[in-house]
Amino acid sequence: MRGPRRTAGVTLIELMIAVAIVGIIAAVAYPSYQRYVARTHRNAAAACLSQYAQFMERFYTTNLTYADAEATLGCATENDMNRHYTFAVTVSEDGRGYVARATPQGSQATLDAECGELTLNQTGARTPDTNACW
Repeated sequence: MRGPRRTAGVTLIELMIAVAIVGIIAAVAYPSYQRYVARTHRNAAAACLSQYAQFMERFYTTNLTYADAEATLGCATENDMNRHYTFAVTVSEDGRGYVARATPQGSQATLDAECGELTLNQTGARTPDTNACW
């Protein structure tokens, strides 16, 4: 006589082990992915500040003063940048200087707390002045 037939398949224990392994990998990968996304948004904001600075310098070349009304450049609204950063340009009273600011908001402010607000002025000075933020 033959013994009982064994069917091939996956047991519940094997399935639970596989789910646990996937869960551990996801728990490690997701925070890393969030940091990568925050860094990408920060780099886009820095590029947008450079565009604001270029606009201000072109305006200064033509008018010998910086624009007292800030321009709304496309970089501030492309790819939902206005959801992650607020952009502003402040011109000095004499019209000879400006400061362009990118202030993180929402989840970007939480994920990118180490860099915070990015600023760029007419001399090219950047804050924070660490290379990791720019």
